[in-house]
Amino acid sequence: MSASTTTAEHARARIDQQLRALLSHQDGARAGTDPEELHQFRVAIRRLRSVLKTVPSMTGEVRLATDTPPEQSPADLRDELRWLGDVTSPVRDLDVLLMRLREETAGFDEDELAAAEQLMSALVKERGTHRIALGRALSSARYQGLLTGLAALANGDGDGAQAPMTGTKLVSSLRKPYQALRKAIDELGDDPEDDQVHALRIKGKRLRYAAETALPAAKKSDVKQLGKLIKAAKRLQDVLGEHQDAVVAAQRVRELGAAQEKPLPAFVAGRLVEREMARKAQARANLPGRCRKVLKQARPLV
Repeated sequence: MSASTTTAEHARARIDQQLRALLSHQDGARAGTDPEELHQFRVAIRRLRSVLKTVPSMTGEVRLATDTPPEQSPADLRDELRWLGDVTSPVRDLDVLLMRLREETAGFDEDELAAAEQLMSALVKERGTHRIALGRALSSARYQGLLTGLAALANGDGDGAQAPMTGTKLVSSLRKPYQALRKAIDELGDDPEDDQVHALRIKGKRLRYAAETALPAAKKSDVKQLGKLIKAAKRLQDVLGEHQDAVVAAQRVRELGAAQEKPLPAFVAGRLVEREMARKAQARANLPGRCRKVLKQARPLV
């Protein structure tokens, strides 16, 4: 990236990249045949929110000229992306839960498999309801308006600020998410609540996406360290994701098991809960080391 490149221009390139990713997975997210499509669709949403959150703090106002009032700012688009994330979240959560439970039951005998499918039938039905809501959202004028707004911002419509790129300006945006993550880690204690661990996952994602946003514009001396940070943040995210998935799965299966009248489905539910609790314990054992690694890799940059 040349010295004359502006912060706004860098941000627009990032928005264009992620908007293209969003569109490339749109049809797959709508179809629902491959859960990975919806997953990548949601990753693009989070990355777009990250860059839109970062840019205004460094460039002042980056506004869009739109045909319909009110005028959309990056803050408005973040709100719309949050809405889109909320619509897609229940489907993704159930995709993960069903895949996880089917993996866990792979070695069960025929009667236990039938009981497991009975347990999961309620989840399949719930997923179908949320998929209908997702399809409606992706066909809505609201979604089309969001795409139009993002495209206008990526194309540089409006009066975006043209502050020169300094080489360290975007890297400095890591400081706030780093401090939030460090504080959350310090507050965990020896036996944190599940909600505390989940909050750590969200803060870790914010640091990772901020680092990914900064990477293309960073000085050569920072590029290697940013790569190390992104890698460490991904590994932390893997552990925290495993923990959260186990917590959710155990809770939902307990609820499903409690609603069963026959003994076998309730027994199968108990077996599944036991396995999820073991996975949760393993994730907690891995957590301190992953936390230390992320903070170590972020420290030289902040």
